[in-house]
Amino acid sequence: MDNVADFINTACFREALARLCRLAQQPLPDGRCALDDWELKHKPPADNSVLELLDSDTLGTITRSDLETDPLLWLKAIDEHCHRIFSPDSTWPHDRLIDGFGESKVLPLYPGFGGGQLKKQLGNLSYWLKHHRVIPLDNTHGIPVEVSDIPPGHKDWTTSRLKSDTVRIGIVHFADEAKLDISYTNNRFFICRGFTDKNDENTRLASVLDHIKKARKAGVHLLIMPELTITSDMRSMISERLMNLSLKDGDDHELSVPIIVPGSFHEQCNNKWRNHAMALCGFDGTALFCSDKRERVTFNNCGEMIESSPTPITCLTSPLGLIGMTICRDLFMGSSNAVLQSLSLDWLLVPSMSNKLGPHKAAAKNLNDTRGTVIALANQQMPDVAEYFPGFVHHEKYEEGTTGLTIVTVTLTDTHLRIVR
Repeated sequence: MDNVADFINTACFREALARLCRLAQQPLPDGRCALDDWELKHKPPADNSVLELLDSDTLGTITRSDLETDPLLWLKAIDEHCHRIFSPDSTWPHDRLIDGFGESKVLPLYPGFGGGQLKKQLGNLSYWLKHHRVIPLDNTHGIPVEVSDIPPGHKDWTTSRLKSDTVRIGIVHFADEAKLDISYTNNRFFICRGFTDKNDENTRLASVLDHIKKARKAGVHLLIMPELTITSDMRSMISERLMNLSLKDGDDHELSVPIIVPGSFHEQCNNKWRNHAMALCGFDGTALFCSDKRERVTFNNCGEMIESSPTPITCLTSPLGLIGMTICRDLFMGSSNAVLQSLSLDWLLVPSMSNKLGPHKAAAKNLNDTRGTVIALANQQMPDVAEYFPGFVHHEKYEEGTTGLTIVTVTLTDTHLRIVR
């Protein structure tokens, strides 16, 4: 608590909030966390004296004993005070903060998101934080976390298109019969190197552009395509096409969907293979944030060639709240799943290639129930397998996709999201 007091006394209020959140989640010897004890000693104040003290120019000297009397009283007051200074509409940068444990980011909660059951239950920080979420950029799972912001020069364009009472989510399945070029290493691992011939690549590129064009006409805000469907070279072509259209036709061109995830594909990084996905800004193809797959799949009794995952688990701050992205099995397996559970994302975009989606649906339900996360999963069947399991958008229920482009419209209210028929 000494560090918290020092932060408050030097007017480093976001650092104080991040530090308090870290302390609240410290384990106790009996298996509980510090927040459990804080809740027992918390008494709703008779006045706003703590908040008024934080708002005043004559703060004085706050001591450790002042804080330990009722830590939750201070956490709530600092949360409110930071909101008044750094509201969601302010221009204050989402910089990395040194909180005494490590680095964190303090991000605003956007109106219109209920946050799931954790906001309704004691024993969770989400219950007590009204205006912010604190994201540690280091974690016990050994995977770094990063938070990206929409780049300068793109924020106004993206904000104007994402600020809406309804959100249209497009999920894609490719039915163009383009064939993957799959090779094997020592009969143990498989790699998707591209498509079997140039005609298949051209066919897939035409399908991609057609889906983006249809999504743009339908007013889609978030467009997600499946795993292992679009190579990195094709992604570069799409990005270049978006740039050329923005220069030629302005900011409302025929492919200008605000956020586009053109699937994922195997590619080399530092002479190692990874399965990499990237979200693009539909204004001009600028990269917004990326994701690397960490949990390999098995195909023809061979494991997926994944050697390198240099990209941190990254999420994007936006007018729709906090958007994350993960690939297929990382939704429900391994350390990535554990980190995703801790982030309290508002949206999670999932490129997938799988012949069964039971585990994906179970993970989606859990994330939505506990964290309030809306999951949009675009699925492609495995090569040479005729059976197709449709992708889905999950909030109050599963809204399943079809072949081609499926659009699910979600409405924002003050307390929750709702699928609209």
